[in-house]
Amino acid sequence: MNMFDGALAALGVIMGMWISNIADPRAVVKTVLSAGLAMFISGSLGAYLTEKAERERKLRELEEATFQDMKGSIYERSSRIAVLAVSMVGGVSPLIVCTTLIAPFAFSQALRVDFATAALASLVTGIVVLSALGYFLSKIAGKKPIEYLLYMILAGVASAIVIVLLGAHI
Repeated sequence: MNMFDGALAALGVIMGMWISNIADPRAVVKTVLSAGLAMFISGSLGAYLTEKAERERKLRELEEATFQDMKGSIYERSSRIAVLAVSMVGGVSPLIVCTTLIAPFAFSQALRVDFATAALASLVTGIVVLSALGYFLSKIAGKKPIEYLLYMILAGVASAIVIVLLGAHI
């Protein structure tokens, strides 16, 4: 879920800069990377607090059902590890997608690629990332991939259209 947020946020920044005629690849890299780092902190902390609360409730319910103190048990230790793992995934996933989508801008000068080409490469990469997420979700849901692929791609395209329309009227 946080990877989806990261992809849409990064694509939003890229589209916003493109329609605002801010053709500085360094500005894109700095802005998207800053957003990615903010989402890393937010995603990690949000997932940590949510998962910790849920696991503590389940542990308390298990203690009440079994009339046993679970402190120090393997269940309690594995719950703590799971909380940390979930929080890291929640934070790292949007950061990974943000850095992936800014790669064309980060290397544009070395590859002698203009801003529009870098933006197009980034947008195509974003659509590929959203498609991969859609495919992954379809497998989790046990559904045909096309349904979730279309949902994800439609979300990306809809975001781009809204940004372009807003940019034309601001």
